[in-house]
Amino acid sequence: MRIIKVTRKRQITLPKDVCEKTGISEGDYVRVYVDENNRIIIEKALSLDRLAGSLNPGYPLKNLAENLDKERKHGEREK
Repeated sequence: MRIIKVTRKRQITLPKDVCEKTGISEGDYVRVYVDENNRIIIEKALSLDRLAGSLNPGYPLKNLAENLDKERKHGEREK
């Protein structure tokens, strides 16, 4: 167990060993919520690339976020 300080902007820094153990790296997203016992839970969120195929099988997963952004800008979807 670690004790870490909350900054005045309510931010915390995750210890390196915790990130390594959980696979959290720079640029990843985490979910933060409070459970029924008022404990704060922080867990790694799945990336867009990992979630993509679950709703639209067959759509290319590699670089999904970048491709969707490009399609939005051009107003079209590649087939």
